[in-house]
Amino acid sequence: MSDIITNSRKGKPVEFIEDVKVKKKARNMVGKRKHSRYVVVGMGVFAKTTHKTEVEILDISIGGCSVRGTRRFCMNGEYIFRFELSDRVIPMKGSIVWEKMTGVKKISDEEAMPVYTAGIQFKDVLTEKVLELKGFIADKLKEYRLSGVRIRLHTPEKTVLNYLETCVVRDISLGGMQIEAKQEALVETVFSLELALTKDERPIQCKGRVAFCNGTPATNQQRYSVGVEFMDMGGEDTFRLGKFIESLPTDIGAV
Repeated sequence: MSDIITNSRKGKPVEFIEDVKVKKKARNMVGKRKHSRYVVVGMGVFAKTTHKTEVEILDISIGGCSVRGTRRFCMNGEYIFRFELSDRVIPMKGSIVWEKMTGVKKISDEEAMPVYTAGIQFKDVLTEKVLELKGFIADKLKEYRLSGVRIRLHTPEKTVLNYLETCVVRDISLGGMQIEAKQEALVETVFSLELALTKDERPIQCKGRVAFCNGTPATNQQRYSVGVEFMDMGGEDTFRLGKFIESLPTDIGAV
């Protein structure tokens, strides 16, 4: 169960996850709220987010690979890899087709975190990137292997995965927003985002800082309510966001 505190000035409940540090930050946020927030569910407002996580490549073929990391992967989620050759970087798109917990990683004498392994199917197998990927595989081997053969790497190759997700925006203000996401977000993480206010206008581009992340009530698939603070938003985009907010009628409290 998540705890609930009350914003005494507006009388609005604020939910946040059951963690001492996060609780303290959430209470501080209540006192610092200075922008009115507005419900935009059903208005077609979406946020495209890009989160980065470091993983190890365990094996690889032309069609896909398996990876290992300390964060859960999003089933069917879209990821972008960066395979590094000596003279260039190969970006490849892929999606998670299976995932399982395969161990734990000790952090200290009292703490440990779960380790997850996942299978990824590449989406660019019918493009010229296949030839570049063969070069990456050949670079890890002394002899050339044909496509379709999965090669286990003797030493896991570290790389960064970019997870791309389009999220529904539930409410918004000049200072931030609350989105519904499939992937759990770590508090204080900073990530790139595009905010699409309407279909006809170009999206607003900026960075976001995760202020809180709460699991939503049980559904068929796990969802997370993520509070995001806007960062590094340009003057023109700030003006556009302000004009959009002025057109919204429903004030649901201050954030």
